[in-house]
Amino acid sequence: MQVTVENVSELNRRMTVTVEDVNIEQATQERLKAIRPSIKMAGFRPGKVPLSMVARTHGSAARREIIDAVVQQNIREAFTQENVNPASPPNIVEMKEDGGNFIFAMEYEVFPELDSVKLDGITVEKVTAEVTDEDVDKMLETLREQRMSWEPLKRAAKEEDGVTIDFVGSIDGVEFPGGSGQDVLVEIGNGSMLPEFEQQLVGVKAGQETTIELTFPEDYRAEHLRGKQASFAITVKSVAKKKLPKLDKEFAEMCGVDGGIAALKKEVRANMERELRTALKASNKRKVMDAILSNNELTLPEGPIQREAEFLMEQGKNNLRQQGVNVEGIPFEVEAFKDNARRRVALSVLIGKLVSDNKITPDEASVKAEIDIIAANYEDPEDVHNYYNNNQERLAEIQMMVVEDKVVEWIYDHVKVTESTSNFSEVMNSAAA
Repeated sequence: MQVTVENVSELNRRMTVTVEDVNIEQATQERLKAIRPSIKMAGFRPGKVPLSMVARTHGSAARREIIDAVVQQNIREAFTQENVNPASPPNIVEMKEDGGNFIFAMEYEVFPELDSVKLDGITVEKVTAEVTDEDVDKMLETLREQRMSWEPLKRAAKEEDGVTIDFVGSIDGVEFPGGSGQDVLVEIGNGSMLPEFEQQLVGVKAGQETTIELTFPEDYRAEHLRGKQASFAITVKSVAKKKLPKLDKEFAEMCGVDGGIAALKKEVRANMERELRTALKASNKRKVMDAILSNNELTLPEGPIQREAEFLMEQGKNNLRQQGVNVEGIPFEVEAFKDNARRRVALSVLIGKLVSDNKITPDEASVKAEIDIIAANYEDPEDVHNYYNNNQERLAEIQMMVVEDKVVEWIYDHVKVTESTSNFSEVMNSAAA
C-alpha cells in the first residue's frame, strides 16, 4: 500500500491510497460464487441458477461490497501507517482501478497541532466555602416550608395568607382565554399572580364575592394582554394561614430520618456539604477552563463542532422530554448550540494536549473516591460501585472526570491563583443561575 498526503488547507487533508495487487473483478466473481447457492430464481432449483444470471442480478451489489471492504480496511491501515487521528470521518472523493492496483482518494479534517498550552499570564480565582450551622438551620426552615399546611381562618386575609378563589376575567365585558380559574390558591405577596391582583385580596373573607380591576403591564408575557384593562369576578372560597410543622422527632421521620432532630441535622449537613463540594468544583473548574480558552486561540475543524452541536441539541430535547414537555412543536436549530459546541471541542483539544504532555492518568483510588461520592446518594452504595465497575462505558466517564480534575489541579500548580471565600447560598445560587 502506497500513501500520499496533501495539505488542502490548515486543517483539511487529502490522502491518496494505492492498494497494490487487488483484482476487484476476480474478488467480485468469487463473491458471486459464494452467494450462488442461496439465490432463488423462478425456473431453477436452489443453487442451480447460472452464474451469468447471478452476476446480472447481484453483480453490482457484490462489486460495491468488495470495493467497500477494500476501502474500509485500507483506510484503517493508512491512518495507522501515517499516524493520523482524523477529526471527522473521511469523505471518499475518487476511486479508480489502474491495472492490478486500486486507487482511492479521501478528504478529512484534523485537529490543530499544538506545541504547548499557553499558561503565561493567567490568574485564576479559586473559591472556597463551608456549610455553617446557620446554613443548616435555614435548610431546616426550607424543609418546614415544603411540608407546611394551611389552617383555615375566619378573619379577613392579610399579607402572606393563602386565599383560595374562583375567578373569571374579562376585557370590555368579554371573557378572555386563560383568564379563569377554580380553587386557585393565591399566597398574598409571593408573586404567583400580578402584584396588583394579590394586593386587592387583602381584606377579603371566606364566602365573599368581589371584583378586581387591573391593567396588565406592558411587558406582560402574553402579548395580546399587554396594556389591557381587565376585570376579574372573584369568589373567595377560603382564607388560611401557614402552619409549619414543629422541629421534633415526628418532623424528622416525615423527612425520612430516624433518630430525631439531631440525626436530621446531621443528614441535612452531609447532603449540603456534598452539594456544595460539587458546585464549588464545577464553578472553579469553569473558571480554569475559561482562563485557558481565553489564553489559547485555536483554529478548529468544523466536523467535530457540528457533531457536538447536534449532540447537545438532542441532549436538550431529551431533557425536555424527561420533564414531560412535547418537543415536536418546538423549533430547534443546531446553530443555537454551535457556540457551546465550539467551546467543548476547543477544551477537548487543550485538555488532551495537557494530558498527553504531562502523562496525566486516572488512578484507581481517585476513581473509587469519585464513585463513593455518587454512591453516597443511594441506599446501597455497593450496587453503585458494581454498576460502574461492570459497565466499561460508564466507568470511562468517571475516569474522564478524574482526569479533568487532575488537569485542573495541574493548572493550579502552574498559574497564579487567588483565593476567595464565599458562602453556601451564594455558591448554590450561582450554580443554579
